[in-house]
Order: sequence, then C-alpha cells, then structure tokens
Amino acid sequence: MVDNGNHLILSANKNFLELCKIIKSDNSLVYHGTNFQFFDYKEKKFWSLDLKKFKFPFGIFNKRQRIPNSKISDYFSFIKILLVNKQHKVGQIISKKNGLYTSFWEPFTVGVLNTKCEDASAFLLKNVLMQTFFKGPNFSGIYQPKNSWDQSLIKPAEKFISQKDINIDFNNILKSITIESDKITELIFKKGFRKLNDDDLVIFAMPPSNVNKILPFLDLPKDYNPIINIHFKWDTKNLKNKNKIIGMLNSHSHWVFVKDGYFSVTISAANELFKFREKLIYEIWKEISKLFSLDNKKCPKYKIIIEKKATYNQTPKNHKLVKNIENIPKNLKIIGDWTQYNFPSTIESSIISGKKLCEQLV
Repeated sequence: MVDNGNHLILSANKNFLELCKIIKSDNSLVYHGTNFQFFDYKEKKFWSLDLKKFKFPFGIFNKRQRIPNSKISDYFSFIKILLVNKQHKVGQIISKKNGLYTSFWEPFTVGVLNTKCEDASAFLLKNVLMQTFFKGPNFSGIYQPKNSWDQSLIKPAEKFISQKDINIDFNNILKSITIESDKITELIFKKGFRKLNDDDLVIFAMPPSNVNKILPFLDLPKDYNPIINIHFKWDTKNLKNKNKIIGMLNSHSHWVFVKDGYFSVTISAANELFKFREKLIYEIWKEISKLFSLDNKKCPKYKIIIEKKATYNQTPKNHKLVKNIENIPKNLKIIGDWTQYNFPSTIESSIISGKKLCEQLV
C-alpha cells in the first residue's frame, strides 16, 4: 500500500495525537525527534538543525549551531514575522537576500502553506511558528506512521465510525441541494436524493471548490496549488544514509521520505512543474541518486500522484475570503482544514474544525 502523499506531523499537533488515541492508532506512530536533516543539492552538502541543541534565541550567537551561511542579523527576520498583520505576505517581510531565506523561510513556508513565499500569508505562518518552534523543542518533534497513513489514520477512523453504526456511502457524490425559506430541504446525490426533516442539520466537509459547486453565490478562493508525490520503488534497507526524512534545498524535491521498499518525494506548490511530468521524474531521480550516492543508477519503477487542488493558494486575499463566509442556509455547517481562519490547511486544522462543531452541538 502506497499513500497518496506525505505529511509532517509535529508534536504541537495535539488534536491529531488526541484523535489517534480515540481511534486507537497512537501505537502505529513513530516519534523521530527534533533533529531536522537537510541536503543542499546545489552545494552537495548535508546539515542538520537539532532544535533541542539550538536554544533560540541564544543559539544564534554560536556559529556552529547556526544554519549554514547565516549570520546573526539574519535571525532578526523572526522578530519581523512576529510583527506582521493579516495583509502581509512572507515575501514582503523576508528578503531573498536574507541568509535564512533558502535554508529556512522558503522550505518552511512552502511546506506548511503549500504556497510560494511571494504570495503566502505571513499571518498564517506566524501562527504556526507561535505554536511550534517558538514554544520550544517539545512542540517541534516529528511524528510519522510506522507503515502508512492508511494504516495509522484512514482504516482506524473507518473502523471507529463503523463501530458507531454509521455507514459511509462512498462514490455517491452530492450533486446539488434544494433551498427553501433559507434552509436546505433536499440533498440530490448521484444515486438518488434525500428529503430533510425540519430539524435536520447538514454538514459540508469538502474543499472550497466543491462547496462553490453547490453554493455558487459564495465568494470563495478560486486559485489552488497542487502537490506532487513521486514514489520510486527501491530496496531501502541497506542505504548508508539512515535518515528517514530529509528536507531538500536548491532542488525540485522538497521532502524525501524513506519508506520500506521505496523513496517517497513530495513537491509542494508545484504549479509550474506538474505539466512537465516525464522531465520532472528524470530530474527528481537525479536528485535522489545524488542524495543517497546511488551513482545515477537507472530510474526504477515509479508512481506519480498529482493532487491538482491540494489546498487553496493561501494568500492574504484568499485568507480573508475564507473568514467572510456568510449567507449560508440556516441548517448548514461547513467544516474542513481550510475553514480554520487562524491556521493553514493541514490535517490538524481539519481535526480542529470537526472538534469545534462537535463542541457546539453537544
């Protein structure tokens, strides 16, 4: 079983960890600690950032602990991020000349927001930093599934739901709704319809593009960013490099995850890349070969998965649209990762949105 994609779960994601306990899958997770590994493809150099050893802000005065090619003044960018408002973009706050731009701000922004620095909401990025790195290493450790997200999240959640006598009707898409007197009275599906009682509540747990198909009068984000995941079949047991998660710099690849029997590569905000599929695969394999010293061996069997609308483009403008959702039917609630105004579209945000609704209904 190969997952569609990858996710970096941090120890700050308490709602995710709580959910895993509820669905009894917490023992299927592995804690990888706070030591982030990076490979600069251009410089052909490895380096790491151990957040337990790097005591911010004191670590910036120790050259050995600082991020390579950075100087003390570069770290004032963290203070600048703390002072942003909801209209600021990361690219307006952090200059490309900053020594941390390529090695920290760019990979962090693109990885968290799936949006390029020049467009990304600095307000959202600040909120993530406030919940993770600024709180210390105990909130910045990495969690991953032992085997797959399917086994750690999807199947346990489905089992939990089925044990509550709830039936999930897969492949039965909601096509439209009937609204009368400011209330949804009928749901029209691909396979039939459902009349609603006066006290029924409808919950939409779907991306903004799907919501707009049902409620076209809502002014929601229209532009989206894709995420590409490429899985290369390979015997990964005898690699000299034993790191399981590696951030890539100055490369097409963004993150490389070493799985049992394959390499899994994630590329976020890949708007310009997914059109050049064959060339991209060749370039990515070159990067993998260099990363693991595979001497440019022939590209193995691979599987490429492109999620064209992975998240909306998380700009200040679109972020404002998400907050201003109004004039929806009285018996409708909308949840999902994109609905959490103070945080980006992540697994943690999706769980928070569902949790908040449950608390309202109890």
